[in-house]
Amino acid sequence: MIRTIVGTVVTGDGRTVHEPGHVVIEDALVLAVGGGRGPADRREDLGRAIIAPGLVNLHAHGLTRGPIHATGSPSLSDAEVTAFKERHLRGGTTTAMSVDGFPLWEESQALARTHPLAVIKCTAHSPANVRAARHADGTGLAPEHEQATMAELLAAGARCIGEIGAGGTLGGGMQDYAYIPAAIRERCGVTVDTADARALKEAVLGRTIDPANLDRKGLERAMAAAGLSGVMREDAVIETITHCVMPSMEHAYEGMREAARASAETGAPFIVHHAAASAEVVVEVAGERMIAGHCNHPSFLPEEAVHFARELRRRGATLELSGLDLFSKAPGLADAAPFRALVREGLVDVVGTDYAGGAFDPVSVPLFAIVREGLIDIPRAVALATGNVALRFPELTAAGLLEAGRPADLAVFSQDFDRVLGVEKAGVRVYSAA
Repeated sequence: MIRTIVGTVVTGDGRTVHEPGHVVIEDALVLAVGGGRGPADRREDLGRAIIAPGLVNLHAHGLTRGPIHATGSPSLSDAEVTAFKERHLRGGTTTAMSVDGFPLWEESQALARTHPLAVIKCTAHSPANVRAARHADGTGLAPEHEQATMAELLAAGARCIGEIGAGGTLGGGMQDYAYIPAAIRERCGVTVDTADARALKEAVLGRTIDPANLDRKGLERAMAAAGLSGVMREDAVIETITHCVMPSMEHAYEGMREAARASAETGAPFIVHHAAASAEVVVEVAGERMIAGHCNHPSFLPEEAVHFARELRRRGATLELSGLDLFSKAPGLADAAPFRALVREGLVDVVGTDYAGGAFDPVSVPLFAIVREGLIDIPRAVALATGNVALRFPELTAAGLLEAGRPADLAVFSQDFDRVLGVEKAGVRVYSAA
């Protein structure tokens, strides 16, 4: 069946806008795109609504069965996986890369046909990455996960290597919301929240996660704020934090080097956890096939994020910014400052979500925000999660551009680019806003 959709067409290449424009769809493929209202037969007129490619998110977690994160943590349930897929879809995303690298191919395909979101598989199966996971958690790993190889998974259908490193293996956010609170609760019975755990961690190890950064005055303040004064001794807190965070670090760094070698051997792209703690190693292994994940990591000061992003771009890496839940928190939150600074400097190639402890916003949320704040125009914002992916990594997906012959994956946005009105996958409407 051939039909035509009319509206403001943003093709995804970062430049082209047809206002009005039309997209002609035949079954699951785009047949034609152009200016004006197009063929009159079977025409659906959406007024001034924006018709764009379905968004492609290169940094997402929890989209398949099997061990989650680079920590090899236990699998999510079927219901949890489906709920995450639906959140992405309702945010305008039609394709997402699951950067949980430890699931086996069979696990990654178990729910593939139960939801319209297309999921790209990654692999992190290498010795150092397994060791890093085991030192941080590893409770979701079975012998078959540890024995699998990147070559086997790529042959089976995985298209990217990663995510190499994670907050749990490199002293990041997962330590703050999961492992450090659990360790302190086990040690003394006190429950600390994510913000207090982060403050304790940074007092003991600093933003770069190094025991030489110990700040005893800062630790005293952090312990008081967390309700630990008089409950735990300073040295006990230092021991607990250090034991929680440090054992996996060197293994995670070596895992990045293994991934870079595997990428060079196979040609597959690889995505790494870029943060203040891992930045030097990320720069060391950077090249044209590397995706530097969350260049806006909250451990960076804005000027640090800009400095490292410039160096990574010089080396040919793709710069990914992760929206996390930064733009649904209180306005002006400091953690969003690196994101804004990088967009202002033009140091962004693609935008994803990451995980944020499961509280992530769909990728459309940060795109809406940077347009609303005047940091970028709509065509370039759309390209950050569509055409830029399609053009840089054609082996990952055929989606991401409105061009003849490509999948009829569409996202329809309000004319002000602040809401998702509908989503089509392979020419089928899979979501309509109420």
